[in-house]
Amino acid sequence: MAKPNILFICTDQQRSDSLGCYGNQQVRSPNIDSIAAAGVRFKRHITPMQICSPSRATMITGLYPRNHQLITNGKALPESVPTLTQTLADAGYQTHAVGKQHLQPILAPAELNMPDSRAFWDKPDAANWNGPYYGYQTIDLLLGESDTAQIAGHYAHWLRENYPEYVDHLKPKMADQEPPTDLDEIWRSAMPTECHYNTWITDRAVDFLAKQDATQSPFCLFVSFPDPHHPFDPPGDYADRYNPADMPLPDVTAQDLKSRPPYAAGLFPKGQGFRKLYWQADEGAEAGSSITTDEISDESMQRAIAYTHAQVEMIDEGVGRLLAQLKQSGVDDKTIVVFTSDHGEYLGNHGLLHKGPASYRQLTELSFIVSGPGIQSGAEVNSLTSHIDLMPTLLDLAKVSSEVKVDGVSLKPLLIGSEQRIRDYTFGEYHPTVRQDLYNQTVYKDQWRMTLYPELPEWGELFDLDADPLEHQNLFFDEKMGAIREELSALLRNEFPPQASVENVTLAKW
Repeated sequence: MAKPNILFICTDQQRSDSLGCYGNQQVRSPNIDSIAAAGVRFKRHITPMQICSPSRATMITGLYPRNHQLITNGKALPESVPTLTQTLADAGYQTHAVGKQHLQPILAPAELNMPDSRAFWDKPDAANWNGPYYGYQTIDLLLGESDTAQIAGHYAHWLRENYPEYVDHLKPKMADQEPPTDLDEIWRSAMPTECHYNTWITDRAVDFLAKQDATQSPFCLFVSFPDPHHPFDPPGDYADRYNPADMPLPDVTAQDLKSRPPYAAGLFPKGQGFRKLYWQADEGAEAGSSITTDEISDESMQRAIAYTHAQVEMIDEGVGRLLAQLKQSGVDDKTIVVFTSDHGEYLGNHGLLHKGPASYRQLTELSFIVSGPGIQSGAEVNSLTSHIDLMPTLLDLAKVSSEVKVDGVSLKPLLIGSEQRIRDYTFGEYHPTVRQDLYNQTVYKDQWRMTLYPELPEWGELFDLDADPLEHQNLFFDEKMGAIREELSALLRNEFPPQASVENVTLAKW
């Protein structure tokens, strides 16, 4: 049998429970849900680092961030690290990427000549560059997200060349309403849908797929949407599809707030003025840009949730177009389709927004859906899996052998149904950018999630996810939990000992 094609769809900062196939009753995501119906939906899939660049690097290297060295935004993935895409290209695959990549700092200086940096696009011939890039032979690149997407990259150049009158329309100043004063990152984008970056990404990907047929060499197409990452700013025609008043508020209890890490309230800024801090790349802001919801009204919180659903629906319609083009090109039955995200979003749970040091499952437990030839249809997998498994799994499905050492394992036995469990535990690790005492390690085993802070030994987090799926009650200090706490601590000590320092240069804030 010929090698299968790979269509890898990735979103940014999307919780797994933002999809219909993961139980969301408000959102409309029929196209993404159709991938789950035709394939396998993973229910315990973990990112080992809940920040964009480290997680994205893990997806294409099969390594924990400590081993691929891209441990925080603001650093770059070393070009010496072997990637899934280069391995596929060496095996005869066409490799192409569309959208956000973020394997290099957006604010990296010009002399480093990094395509993921804005400075690169100040060069007069930059728009003619389209790869190679970390194993992608060709690429249509978007930098940033939301109202920063028009600054640099292929999308920004396309927008200036074709729709100069709309260059500023992603910005909140063009919206028909001012953002609320208690959360300045909610607005209905004035950008017409046909000029929006999500549409541009879908168009470029469809163009690539339209050129494929069953007689050509196999392809690996990576399609990366920068939404539903904050700000919460869908185009108006999508924003109007969801009534904020219909959105259930996050379930935040007094016990929940008591279980929140003690650094949370003092570390994170309030919602008002957040955009200013973001634009200034504030050196005092911890990675992830977490903010507390203490002073955010219910109305603003509901609008943020409604607009997140609108962003998801816009992506879902793009996914529908990709699936339709696969069929039109006659390669749908020869293509592995993968859908996932780099990390999640608090979205009000635990009284927080965005992402940050605390490894709550809203950040670390992601959607992961796979369909394609030889893969079970309509199946669910409860086994713990991780982004470290993506590279070995896709190489296995592609029938491409590799001697590259990775931390993950192939999930093919789970996909074809020959096994029900692939591992007993997996790990996560948060590398801070400001307060080094926030470095933490997480172990996931059975129903347990435990997080330790080596420099804050007086604090820890232990949750029974079966009994307490929203992680309201921290059991770390419960004397009855001594045995399980020691068992999980021993796993970290012996299998994933602390490694707060990793050799890689910080080039910029992000």
